[in-house]
Amino acid sequence: MLTLLLAVVTLTARAQDPVQPQADSGRKPAAAPAPDSGRFRITPLLAPAYNPEMQFLIAGGVLVSWKSGLNPLRVQRSTLSSTISYSTTGAINVSTSLSSFWHEDKLRINADVAYKDMADNYWGVGYDAAVDPWNGDGTTHYHRQWFKLAPRVVWGVAKHLLVGGAVEWNHTIATDVNPTMAADSDYLLHGNDIKNNGIGGVIQYDSRDVAANAWTGTYAALTAMSFGGFMGGDNSYQTYLLDFRHYRTLGRHGRTLAWQLKSRIGAHDIPWTELSLVGTGYDLRGYVEGRFRDRATLIGLVEFRQMFTRSDGALSRHGFVVWTGAGALGADLPHLRGIIPNGGVGYRFELQPRSNVRIDIGAGRHSSGVYFNFTEAF
Repeated sequence: MLTLLLAVVTLTARAQDPVQPQADSGRKPAAAPAPDSGRFRITPLLAPAYNPEMQFLIAGGVLVSWKSGLNPLRVQRSTLSSTISYSTTGAINVSTSLSSFWHEDKLRINADVAYKDMADNYWGVGYDAAVDPWNGDGTTHYHRQWFKLAPRVVWGVAKHLLVGGAVEWNHTIATDVNPTMAADSDYLLHGNDIKNNGIGGVIQYDSRDVAANAWTGTYAALTAMSFGGFMGGDNSYQTYLLDFRHYRTLGRHGRTLAWQLKSRIGAHDIPWTELSLVGTGYDLRGYVEGRFRDRATLIGLVEFRQMFTRSDGALSRHGFVVWTGAGALGADLPHLRGIIPNGGVGYRFELQPRSNVRIDIGAGRHSSGVYFNFTEAF
């Protein structure tokens, strides 16, 4: 599939930087960045791109960041990113993500809000259902409206250890359903108008130096969610997300090897809309999102990230990444099927301290795509 990145236009609105010491011409390349003062920043951005679901699109957004607390030099920068995109297929996609740090990083409040109104595809459940056709046809097409609100709050109970809770509301309406999909047993089980509401618990170990763009450290998390009628939902089911990531600096600041193992498992009466996916803009980039879905998934990724250096030895705002990975899916972890390969390259531009915008070109089996986002994939 042909993919074309047309351009990236960034418009930066910042308060004047405080005076920093001049770089020492004799210092080693990629010396540690100067401490971040923590002032409020806002950066708008506009970028055309292409992805397998929406095809050619224009995405506009804004990144807002700040630091809280009595000593902003000791806490991480909170971020609020929001994007809206419109594609040549008439698709609308709105996404907002909050990652915030309070009380000297003892309290973290995160939230995701998303809305999609778009032509979509449903292959069915399982690896075999998604093998053919590769990019969708008259047997997979339908129209989807989807909304999701998912706040999470965690509190530090020990060094690097945080526990807390999560809530989620999501709603899917499927229309213009094709005859093949209308006869699918998994679709028939839950229908075309599905509301799910759930509550759950979160436990995290997080030793990353910066959560938004780690150079060192480990992140391990378990999120267990229970959905049911007790919150007004239509279905009773559970999901379990296990996410392990490790980051290692290779030789100098700004050169990082990152890897991730992630598994999501659904249990009981989980509807077709909430099955676990392999191939999204945050894991195996390049596949149509929703093509590979089942109750359980396992994904592995390895990514090399490098920011370039300037002539004075300081880090440039430009960089690149290269990644490879694979995934599998099945009814449960002991019965995973298929190997779903993936790889790609990406460009990075530091919009704000340790907050990059990413342009990723990913490819898989008979599929590819270009992705634009404010945050790293993991």
